[in-house]
Amino acid sequence: MSENLFRNFCPDLQVRSSGDGRTVCGIAVPYNAPTRIDDQLIEQFARGAFSHQLDRPQRVKFAREHVLLGGELIGAATMLRDDSAGLYVELRTAKTPAGEATLELVRDGALDQLSIMFREGRNRRLGGGIVERIQADLKEVAIVMEGAYGDLAVATAVRSTRQQPSTTYTDADMDLRTRAEQYLAPSARREVPDYETEIRAIRLGVPR
Repeated sequence: MSENLFRNFCPDLQVRSSGDGRTVCGIAVPYNAPTRIDDQLIEQFARGAFSHQLDRPQRVKFAREHVLLGGELIGAATMLRDDSAGLYVELRTAKTPAGEATLELVRDGALDQLSIMFREGRNRRLGGGIVERIQADLKEVAIVMEGAYGDLAVATAVRSTRQQPSTTYTDADMDLRTRAEQYLAPSARREVPDYETEIRAIRLGVPR
C-alpha cells in the first residue's frame, strides 16, 4: 500500500455567502504547475488526476490540520470538480467548536492555506525530471496555518511538503544550517536570491 503524502497550497479560499455560510471553497490542487518538493522530486498534477473521485466527494474528509498529524476532523467535501486551473473543492464544515473557529478564521483571512493528503497512483516522467501525477487518490483536505516554506509558498503560490516537527539534526544538517545562516546574513544578501538555500534554511528554523 502506498504511503500517505502531504502537500500544501495557498489558494484563494472563500466561505460561500449563499445558503448557511458553512461551505469553504477554492482550488485544492493546481494542475500543470511544476513544483520542487525536495532535492529528489519535482512534481506536478495532471488535469484529471482525481477524475475517478468526482462522483464521490463525501469520501474526502475535511480537517483543521491533518488528522494523522494531530489535527481534527471538521467535515467532508460536498463537491469535487475539474477546472482548468485545478481541482475545485467545496468543503462542508460541521457545527463543532473547531469547525466554527475555522470558518471565522477563513472569513477573516487568518487561515488561507489548504493541504492535501493523497496516495500516489499512476505517474509518468516528463522532461526536466518532472514527475507528473496522472492518477492519485485524494484522502483529506485540511486547512493549515502555514506551509513548511512560509512566505515563499505564499509569494510563489505553490505547494510545499508538510514536514513533521523535529529537533534532531545530522552533521550534514548542521553544516547546511551554518551555510544558511551565512547566506541569510544582511551583509551576504545577493541580488539574485538563492531560493534553494533559503527554503532549506526555513526547514531548519533559521531566523530570516
